[in-house]
Amino acid sequence: MHARDGLHGIVAEADSDHRLWFPQGAARFRLAILVPLDGDLMVRLNSIRRFRRLLTGRPVRPIPSLQALSASERHRAALMLRAWDGAESGASRRDIAGVLFRTDFSGLSAAEWKSASERRQLARILAEARALVGGEYLTLLRGGQHRRR
Repeated sequence: MHARDGLHGIVAEADSDHRLWFPQGAARFRLAILVPLDGDLMVRLNSIRRFRRLLTGRPVRPIPSLQALSASERHRAALMLRAWDGAESGASRRDIAGVLFRTDFSGLSAAEWKSASERRQLARILAEARALVGGEYLTLLRGGQHRRR
């Protein structure tokens, strides 16, 4: 997909999709991967190896079980991303809650909204999303005891 910030693409595989961004658009280029030399180096290198195998047509091994997200973790991550996108787009918290929880909160009084359990749940979801966007997303990839939940 062409966008203002470049070309976005998806390379699909059985276990997951690889999302790519090319800031220079469709111009000819050679691929390079920049890898921070930090505590998550092994997680990053494992992902790079899997992606390279995919690109070269070799069989891709399954995501290591310690790194694979459970169905509930994937659902929670999707909620966080949707909530974050809504907040970043300027949607009100009531509107975001309405979309996420499939309930219309527009008719609630301020006092009813303030005491709504969905309001508190949304606050937790947005706090987790803020942390993920701030760099904690790597906790999803670390797996095992490194995850908060």
